[in-house]
Amino acid sequence: MLTTLMFLAMTVMPLANASSSDEIRIFDYTLYDLRIRVRSLSEAYPGQGITITITAEASAKLTINYTAIELYTFNTSTVKDEKFMYIECVNYSSPLFLSAGQLSNETSYNSTIPDSAFNVVYGKLILVWTETGTEESNAYTREPTFIVTSLGNPELERLKKENADLKNNMTDLNNTLTEALNNLTDIKNRYEGDISNTRSAAAFLAITTVFFVATTVYLIMRRPKEYF
Repeated sequence: MLTTLMFLAMTVMPLANASSSDEIRIFDYTLYDLRIRVRSLSEAYPGQGITITITAEASAKLTINYTAIELYTFNTSTVKDEKFMYIECVNYSSPLFLSAGQLSNETSYNSTIPDSAFNVVYGKLILVWTETGTEESNAYTREPTFIVTSLGNPELERLKKENADLKNNMTDLNNTLTEALNNLTDIKNRYEGDISNTRSAAAFLAITTVFFVATTVYLIMRRPKEYF
């Protein structure tokens, strides 16, 4: 499996490129006077049905003798790449003749991704064609490999969502706790101020009371005695 992944990552062919958007992945393979375009979903899921379309274009007179696409994926149980479908587009009994500048009709093929698949679906494009020149014909056979679609992982996506929800809940709880602590601090400061004021008032009242009692006692003691 590792060898295949490295091959897919490192394979670069002249005049061959693959690109993808949010919905459609396009693989273009061009060699000499032949161009093959394969279109598929950019991302899919195990068990999902996908449609693969293929077109051919010639810049000179040529004959496509054979075209097929082998579909592979990785099995979650064996962790090995496995071929799960073989699509024959053009066979030797009915070759496709193209003249210069001619574009073939777009042909669509349906396939279902195995439930055990993960990571990616990749394909091997098998091409056999002949270019007809003025003096001789040149025959070519090529088997480029390309990514058909990337596979999503529903279980992993569910866990990521749950983790994100948990983080949001933790943030909300932390904000609530911080707000509660701030409110508690405000209440504590307010009551400490009230208690301080109460203590000051009590101290003033005690002093006043002592002064009043002392004054009263003094006045009583100074009052003249009455004689009968």
